[in-house]
Amino acid sequence: MGCRSDRVPGDPRSGEGCHPIGRGGWNWSRLVKPAPFDYCRPSTVTEALEALSSAESSRVLAGGQSLVPAMNFRLTDVSLLVDINRIEGLASVDCDPGGVTVGAAATQTQVLDHDGAASVVSGLRAALRHVGHLQIRNRGTVCGSLAHADPAAELPALAVASDAVIAVSGPDGERRIDAADFFIGAFWTALDDGELITEVRFPAEPPGSMTIVDEISRRAGDFAVAGLVATVEAEGGAVRGARLVGFGLGGVPTRLEATEAAIRDWAPDHPADTLAEAVMADTADAFDDIHATSWYRREAVAALTVRAARRALAAAEAA
Repeated sequence: MGCRSDRVPGDPRSGEGCHPIGRGGWNWSRLVKPAPFDYCRPSTVTEALEALSSAESSRVLAGGQSLVPAMNFRLTDVSLLVDINRIEGLASVDCDPGGVTVGAAATQTQVLDHDGAASVVSGLRAALRHVGHLQIRNRGTVCGSLAHADPAAELPALAVASDAVIAVSGPDGERRIDAADFFIGAFWTALDDGELITEVRFPAEPPGSMTIVDEISRRAGDFAVAGLVATVEAEGGAVRGARLVGFGLGGVPTRLEATEAAIRDWAPDHPADTLAEAVMADTADAFDDIHATSWYRREAVAALTVRAARRALAAAEAA
């Protein structure tokens, strides 16, 4: 399997011949580097689970776009990294009329560029266009974003909006978790110790629907100050149904159920205030932080909801 405590040459000026990963002969205390850790690259899921169970502070490494920076800033304690990129089948993206299945090691760019996936679940491409920058998407994984569970991230909100199902393997076998039950709090999921995500299944979108992912952020590629995933069914100049999930509002993606009821049969000549009032009711628990007030976030999602409805109606009329 290749689990080991890797050694790399030290700085000859320090008098040290070798050192664990993350520690050199220079004064690393003045730099941002991780604490020493072991590294393992299994070739099967079974080997990966054995490795995860062998250390108290083991973590799964897929793309590492969130985990590695956290290690560098020493915000997380990791004694063993279990690299799943060599496990056969985990980098697959499989499409069928019923949905899209994304393996744990499939990169965000891989899914973004997959025309078959976009034709079945358009929300995947819509969400991934907002995720980071090209360099991040080239390494970051879809399942890794779900496991990280950043409350301002697009993919967890898409998973909840689309009723995605997350497949998990662990010491007690396999289980499948609905996305609505997977996210418990900020950076906190239903994964138990020793478990890893093997794939996520996004069901096909309803016929005649359109998924829109929109957000307010300080800069392109930044995490959202507030955002919305909207799967909207429009016909005859009016909204016939919608699934709405806000993100960047609290610890987990926020289902906007009152707004879903208010938007049904809404048309552009109807007052936008009815939607805004429903959004304000759905987002009463939105938090304040250094980036925005609760009031600002709620107003932003209200504006995004009206914009999504108008965009879906315009697309339906043009079709």
